[in-house]
Parts: sequence; structure tokens; C-alpha cells
Amino acid sequence: MEENTETKELQTNSKKRKSVSNEYSPFEPKKRRKNKEATIPPPSEDDMPLNIPFRVTNGNYKTTTKRRWVGRKIAECFREEFLAYDDNYSYVACKMGRVFVNGKQCTDPEYELQHNDTICHISHRHEPPIMDAPIEFIENNENLLVINKPASMPVHSCAQYKIHTVVGMLWTRYGISGLRLIHRLDRATSGVLIFARNYETDIELKQAIQSNKMKKEYVCKVEGVFPSEEVFCDEPIGRLINTMGLQCTRPDGKPAKSVFRRLWTDGTNSVISAVIETGRTHQIRVHLQYLGYPILNDMFYNHEAWGPFKGRGANYGKPFEQLVKDIEEAHKTSNWHLDKNPTYLQKLELIRDESIEPENLANFGANGLLNRPDFDPICLNCNITRKIPTLDYFRMFLHCRRYVNEKFNFETPLPDWAIEPKVNDHFCC
Repeated sequence: MEENTETKELQTNSKKRKSVSNEYSPFEPKKRRKNKEATIPPPSEDDMPLNIPFRVTNGNYKTTTKRRWVGRKIAECFREEFLAYDDNYSYVACKMGRVFVNGKQCTDPEYELQHNDTICHISHRHEPPIMDAPIEFIENNENLLVINKPASMPVHSCAQYKIHTVVGMLWTRYGISGLRLIHRLDRATSGVLIFARNYETDIELKQAIQSNKMKKEYVCKVEGVFPSEEVFCDEPIGRLINTMGLQCTRPDGKPAKSVFRRLWTDGTNSVISAVIETGRTHQIRVHLQYLGYPILNDMFYNHEAWGPFKGRGANYGKPFEQLVKDIEEAHKTSNWHLDKNPTYLQKLELIRDESIEPENLANFGANGLLNRPDFDPICLNCNITRKIPTLDYFRMFLHCRRYVNEKFNFETPLPDWAIEPKVNDHFCC
């Protein structure tokens, strides 16, 4: 496994809004993109240095106000949307001047979010470990880049990940940037991942996918002996938990179509092919759960929190409200904590109730980040020891095998776990 991180830069819009304070701002105005299919922004050398022996660095997280956030108080919204943080953290971060709205420090936890607000949050970034696996190039020319994505790394920056992403690794290891993402794969999923290098190819490939002219095939290893005949599932899929991005089958969901075919079974588990006509979030995982054959090591959709049948046939044995609570409890971030500084929570509570002066970012060098200490007293990751993840956390038995149409044929070899063992004691028929 690798454990690299990086230094950060801060950028945001500088629109004026009420209830922001401190005239010093480290931000540069951000130019709006001219088209929706804009490239993934290439990181600067200061933002992502090529020599990356770093461990923990300072950085910022940036977002714009989502529709469901409008009118909500900023600290309360932060607390309810980002479950990894302590309940008091968002209030403390505001009071210390760690939260910016439209380029200016927002020290008022009661500030009501407005449409199109740009929000930045300054904090440590503790880059999570990933598997030491290479990025294999399938196609690399002037129009597109196609890779065999390793499991364990997200496609682009999210949460604590920045360098330990496909985009980050392509930049730091190969100097490749300015790519346009055609589709996504989950962090623990491996396989075919396509980037366009120009606007024309970007449009061509996305239109082919949207019009179902591109065949998308995955392989996965599921729990149980999957039927020998082809299985079709068209259960609509909708959001279950916004903050976790989890989905479920529901009548008011979006149309989704998947076709499954067994490749082989050992009498206990099965490896199957999955061809999807639509591209809903977690579609294969949700449909397999519904059919009663969840992916063998799917830590979210193959879990007892979904009820005694683990979601088979959408039978949860409990109301949706209770289902949500049980899943959130089963996957709360603190379950990964091995040890925590006993004074950490007390410290946050005290700071929340105190009257304090916000930080002056000019004291911390360019962009207010360069001269911060390695230990941040309000940073959760500085105050805990995490459990060592299992291999199943890094790698799920789900692999994007091929994307094919009349013009393109992008295919990878089967991963090791999907290859039928050459022995005579597995169940076959």
C-alpha cells in the first residue's frame, strides 16, 4: 500500500454575500467554464508536487450550495450532511474562520446558505492508503485515454482523497492532465475507465453511451449459486441515503435495466456477467441485492443492516426510516476508530461555547496554508488511530470488463478472482 499526500491551494469565487467577515482572503476568482463537458482541472505543481513523500498536509474542500441546502444554517447543514465529523466540529470550524463563503471568512454558524454560494472548508487532509497496483493503459492516443483502473482508488478527488485517485496518479506519475471523464467507477471497483482528450471525442462517446449504442459489460462474484439461465432485472432505482450515496429499488425510482448471466459457480458462490442498458448509481450492486445474490464482499449492499433477507426482493422487514437509521449506524465513521484522544470531544465542546477570535490566515503564509503545524487540535484524524482496513475494503468483486460499439472495443483481462479455477471439485452443470 502507498501512503502519499499533497499540499493544497485555495480557489473560489469572490461574490459578495452578507454575514461574512475578515477582509483578508487567500482566494483567487474562478473563471466559469464555457461548456458542460469541461475537462477535469489539471492540478498545479504547487498543488500536487511530483515528489510526493508527504504524509499529512493542509488543504481545502470546496463545494457549491446544493438545492436541498438553500435556507439552512451553514453549521447545522455541515453537521447533518458530513457525518464523519463530530457534531460540534462545524460550529468550531466557523468560529475559528476555517469556513469561507464566496471567498470570505464566514464566522457566523447561523449564516443561511444561499443559492450558488461557494463554500470552502480549510482542514488537514489525511490521504487514505490504496493498494500498490499499477494503472494499465489500454488505449492512449490524441483523442482518448483508456485504462484498466485498479481497485481501491476513487476516479477523482473526494473526501480525503486527492493524490490517491486515478486523476491524481495519472498526473503525478505520468504527467497526464486535461482529461474529460466519460463514465465513473466506484472506488473499490476495477476495470475499463475511459477519458476523452478533446471536446469532440467527449461528445461522441457520451452520446454513444446515452443512446445505448455502447455495450457495457461487468463481471462480479456473488453470494450463492446463480441460476444457469439468463436473468433480467428492471427494478427502478432511487436514492435511499443522500449523505452516503446509497440506493435501493423503489417504485418512484429511475428506470434501470440489467441482464445477468452465470459464467461459473463452485457450488457456494458464482461469477457472473452483467450487461447494463442504463447507468444508475450502484445499479449492478442494487439489482443483485434485490435478486438475492449480492456481491460477495460488498460491504454496503451485502450487510445485515438491510434486514433478515439483506434486501432480497426489497423485503427489509422494517420501515424505510428504521432502515436508514440501521444502515447509518452500521457504517458510521467511528466504527473505523481504534483509539481516540479522550480530550478531543471536550475540547470541541469548550471551543463551541467560547467567544474566540477567528484565525488570521495571513499568519500561515501564501493561501493561508503553508505554515500550519503538523498537528491540528480540532482535526479528527490528528486525534484518532484508525483500524487497518481489510482487503475487502480496498477491492470489491466487481470489475468493468468491456465497453464495445461498432467503432470502439475496450476490454481488459479477467481479474484473478473471476478466473474459473482449474480443479475438478467445483460444482458445475
